[in-house]
Amino acid sequence: MRYVIADMEATGLGEGRQIIELALLTWDGEKVVDVYETLINPLVPLPDRVQELTGIHPRELERAPKFYEIAEDIAARLDGATFVSHNTGFDWEMLSTAFEAMGLTVKCRTHCTLKTAQFLVPGLKSYTLEALCRFFNVRARPGHRALPDARATLGLFLELQLLAHPPRGKVIERHLPHHLQQLKLLPARAGVVSYRDVNGQLVFAEAADDMHAAAKERLRIRAEAKELLERCEAIEGEVTGSPLIAAFRQARLHPVLEKWMIRLTEESDGWLKFEALPGRKGALWTFADRAEAQRTLRELESSLPNPKFAWREGGRSKEEILEHNRAIDELVRATRFPTDNLLLWGPGRQPDEWSYVWVRGGKLVGWGYDTRPPEKVMESPARAIQRFSGGAEERIAVRYLREHRHKRIKADQWRALKEIRC
Repeated sequence: MRYVIADMEATGLGEGRQIIELALLTWDGEKVVDVYETLINPLVPLPDRVQELTGIHPRELERAPKFYEIAEDIAARLDGATFVSHNTGFDWEMLSTAFEAMGLTVKCRTHCTLKTAQFLVPGLKSYTLEALCRFFNVRARPGHRALPDARATLGLFLELQLLAHPPRGKVIERHLPHHLQQLKLLPARAGVVSYRDVNGQLVFAEAADDMHAAAKERLRIRAEAKELLERCEAIEGEVTGSPLIAAFRQARLHPVLEKWMIRLTEESDGWLKFEALPGRKGALWTFADRAEAQRTLRELESSLPNPKFAWREGGRSKEEILEHNRAIDELVRATRFPTDNLLLWGPGRQPDEWSYVWVRGGKLVGWGYDTRPPEKVMESPARAIQRFSGGAEERIAVRYLREHRHKRIKADQWRALKEIRC
């Protein structure tokens, strides 16, 4: 692949504009193999503001070649290559118009670094060549002259190619400048991260074990994060200490309507089975969408023993039905709370504080904070519970404890409560 990175200066921006300077850098994928730079006599007066901007004097243009004198040299470099510039619509239109006036036809592809940057780096405040070179830390900087601007465009083009096609296994860590400043203030603690727009309205909220790491990954520049990158102006972190309490807070800030469920149904012979259905009535577990419900259903079914009757004639025996239903009951209990009464504790919001989540009678009672250590709180848990939970938070707690079963037991941060006095 051969790329010709171009930049040109013109007599103006409107119709009838003429090229006054052109630079072409031919890139073979590894290095620059050709540099072409020339002033061009436009055969029209040069406006004063263009003189001031570029530093090009009319006398220099009077001695420069006319376009028709160098058109074939330019066409030879471009034919069969990919024409690259910042705002290709402007540059290629001007160049192709000049070629058409000479009766020349040049076949080449075009690639616009401006449009590529707008797609790959959504949310930037400015997409000028200078702003993008500053963002990507491109050493060559534009200076309103064709050759420096072409070198800057080449540097930008290579950075965009790396961002679009990173080496295998490598993640490109880039963030918008205003996000980067706010990420520095976000603590690496469990809590809820809120992403807000320019009016302070909540765009998205997420619970995280490490708010800094979660927000850093969420706001990493990539095309699939386009909507959030464009809308997010402010990042806020609420320390909860406990990842589970962070999930409760996130559910209140950004509630999810759970439209699907898994429930138990009974066949005519008494055989129990799990089913994924729309709705919430009679649910054992609820889910945001059908895919999540079906995935959990497959996990549940794979945990059950294979039925023996499936491999012989005659159907199910009464003993097999009872054995299967006992396995169903055990699985339901195992995928809810590990005991009917338990206290889950972890770090609090401050160094001298603990977080507590209390389950009684197989139901989530609530959660809160207390400066007393767990052995004291176990004597009277109700004093530590300041916030009482709804059904959504109980489902979150069940899911969290199921998914973190081994981590929870290893950390010894829970205790079964045999007797609770309130």
